[in-house]
Amino acid sequence: MRRGGLFLKYAVPLVLLSSGAVIVSGLVEIYFSYQENKAALAGVQHEKAVAAGAKIEQFVREIEHQLAWIAQTPWGPRGASLDQRRLDSLRLLRHVPTVTEVSQLDPTGHEQLRVSRLAMDVAASNADFSNDPKFREASARKTYFSPVYFRKESEPYMTIALAGTGDDAGVIAAEANLKFIWDVVSNLKVGKGGYAYVVDQRGRLIAHPDISLVLQKTDLSTLPQVRRAGAAAPTSSSTTEAVIGRDLRGHEVLSAYAPIAPLGWLVFVDLPITEAFAPLYSSVVRTAVLLLVGVLVSVVASLILVRRMVAPIHALRAGATRIAAGALDQRIEVKTGDELQELADEFNRMTGQLQESYATLEGKVEERTRDLSEALEQQTATSEILRVISSSPTDLKPVLDAVAENAARVCGASEALLFQVEGDAHKIVARYGSIPLVSTGELVPIRRDLVAGRAISERRIVHVPDLLAESDAEYGAAKARAVELGFRTALAVPMLRKGEPIGAILIRRVDVQPFTDKQIELLKTFADQAVIAIENVRLFQELQFRTQELARSVERLRSLAEVGQALNSTLDLDQVLSTLVTRAVQLSGSDNGMVYELDEASGTLRPRASYGFPA
Repeated sequence: MRRGGLFLKYAVPLVLLSSGAVIVSGLVEIYFSYQENKAALAGVQHEKAVAAGAKIEQFVREIEHQLAWIAQTPWGPRGASLDQRRLDSLRLLRHVPTVTEVSQLDPTGHEQLRVSRLAMDVAASNADFSNDPKFREASARKTYFSPVYFRKESEPYMTIALAGTGDDAGVIAAEANLKFIWDVVSNLKVGKGGYAYVVDQRGRLIAHPDISLVLQKTDLSTLPQVRRAGAAAPTSSSTTEAVIGRDLRGHEVLSAYAPIAPLGWLVFVDLPITEAFAPLYSSVVRTAVLLLVGVLVSVVASLILVRRMVAPIHALRAGATRIAAGALDQRIEVKTGDELQELADEFNRMTGQLQESYATLEGKVEERTRDLSEALEQQTATSEILRVISSSPTDLKPVLDAVAENAARVCGASEALLFQVEGDAHKIVARYGSIPLVSTGELVPIRRDLVAGRAISERRIVHVPDLLAESDAEYGAAKARAVELGFRTALAVPMLRKGEPIGAILIRRVDVQPFTDKQIELLKTFADQAVIAIENVRLFQELQFRTQELARSVERLRSLAEVGQALNSTLDLDQVLSTLVTRAVQLSGSDNGMVYELDEASGTLRPRASYGFPA
């Protein structure tokens, strides 16, 4: 029978001697001091963020205003001349130093004039920008602000385009240097270690006191404060509440932000936590001293009462040690008639449950280990394929062989085949496995009664658990091939590029063993990687062809220039003809050549210049 609760025996004297009131008051003081300090800092940081955002918005609006008076000039007979438009553009460049280039597009979207500080001026180029966003967006009677880009990877720029009010006014586009924004955030001071920065809608850094971070195109979208601000509407009024975030080094900062409505950008002002809450430290120290005194008093009281608790606690500790060592058949014997005895009984019941569940624990661990091994194997296979793709940008064969090998190994297939489409047929371009091969490199018509052919023609995944159980009407040719080669289960995934099939991956098993959903998803990943590899090789070959064509064009122009120079620099006809026949032989890839002159008196031809003939 219980002789009294544990609370009556030990808790009441301990609570009377403890410093509960001091602890509570100290914690309350710390909490309110923290909130007040945080609110004050949030207000200051928010005001600075709003001020910086207003300056940046004013900077953009000023450029927009300067563009507006040029954009109103119509094109056509009643419009200004090209020279007048050039003078207007030069005047704009002089009044707005941050604008480095001005382009004037006519109402059809063709460029008629481009004036630049950094390049040669271009007049009447008629380059078509009708599908360019800066023309489409501006033509909709809206000011267009492009994403930030970096000119020669050195300075951030942005395109600002504005359309005139008339139907024949056209569009004015300006390339603006955003170094002014860097000056704004660099001059913004918040305490000793605080700083400001600007990010765009995607969280990419636009301006920061450390310009190297901007040039590296640093992505801040993963920072907590940027992610939280991006979740709200970017053009809505920002909250004055500061949040705890992190900087690029992982240090905690107190952060506030303000939006720049026309651009959808965000201005952040961060202050290190250590600096922000420095005034709280002295208060925390005082409270800690009081808490220490209370703890010492509690320890003294606990030492007085511990003698009455030693025996049952020792019994509990010894029993717990035996249970932890694996002796699950042990039971703890405590007869105190209070909560300690109830605790011992709970230990005993827990030990019994552990003893019952231990039998199934090893099976669960093995299952989990198997799942982790499969996941690691899948990641390793994907990494291996990506490595081969990066090391063989022009050779498709090693990549496709790696895809076939990893697809068969990771998916547990007896064989893996990669098909590539050519017209209305397909051929095997890679293979891995032990099933006998019918043919490789031979074009075979795409048929719906073959598993790979159906996947290609229907542009979908085809999974046949047992080919021999299918009807001849559906898979007649596939069943015949399964009987001939000795396989039962087949899975095919089409390789699609822009929705069009360019091939397929087929994996097969000798036994009837359907593939799992994980293996089907993994094979889709392998198909996507094969498409990437094929596309890379295609683009590289196309680039090589265009490069060769360009080189030949340059060589022709150089030859024509050399002949023209000879014509303009000398009156020696023999030298001119010699230069002409030399370059003609070189350009045509001939072995030799000769220029003949007709003698009108005798009606015969006589040589005047030659190249490649013996003297």
